[in-house]
Amino acid sequence: MKATEQLKKEHNLIRLATVLLEATKNNVEDTEKLLDFFTNFTDKCHHGKEEGILFPALEEAGIPKENGPIQVMLYEHEIGRGLLRQIKEYIQILKIKQDEIYNERISQTISNYVKLLEEHIQKENNVLFVMANIHLSEKTQHEIFDKFEEFEIKEIGAGKHKEYHKLIEEIKEKVFGKSKILDVRDVEPVQRHGIIFGEFDKLKGGESFILINDHDPKPLFYQFQAEREGKFKWEYVLTGPIIWCVKITKQA
Repeated sequence: MKATEQLKKEHNLIRLATVLLEATKNNVEDTEKLLDFFTNFTDKCHHGKEEGILFPALEEAGIPKENGPIQVMLYEHEIGRGLLRQIKEYIQILKIKQDEIYNERISQTISNYVKLLEEHIQKENNVLFVMANIHLSEKTQHEIFDKFEEFEIKEIGAGKHKEYHKLIEEIKEKVFGKSKILDVRDVEPVQRHGIIFGEFDKLKGGESFILINDHDPKPLFYQFQAEREGKFKWEYVLTGPIIWCVKITKQA
């Protein structure tokens, strides 16, 4: 597997975790579990692979560290670490003071962190990794991938990757139940409605899916009203400003 493909797979898990972080930010227990994921999996492991292995390889291939995407990525990694520290500090204060203002600060800082990660991942997927695929040979990519595997075991331990996948699945089921996740954020806008209606039509009565979108899908709701009137139920789960989630159920 290419190193960039592995990082993109990890991005998919991280993006799902950001959705769950937004959805559970009023639940301290789940928030703290997710903060452990973001601290160890996202930052220590994922960002560690980039900083310690991928970025130096890109520099060797002729992509400068300064005044380019690598510098931007490193800067945003540091901002993310600062936001994680802030959230943790606010949670500890909240446990002592039980002051509503700290709930508000936790909520806002989580939203800032989610926004940062979403924008950061888009830059990596669509700019940095494209450059990497151009400048790094297949052989080099596979060598980097092998180094990623060694790094992960060293930094977070063997089997820890699977444990974090399991954690995310458990929190996902707690938040969304058994509903399938349909994330259309990377789908071309012109194709989204067709895909969503296709998935809806596959549902049996009483079944549902969770639509994840990057804007309020209100036009989709009106199209459902026009084309599937009386056949669907529409429930907002998250209402932005970065992520919108809607539970769409086929009426029995």
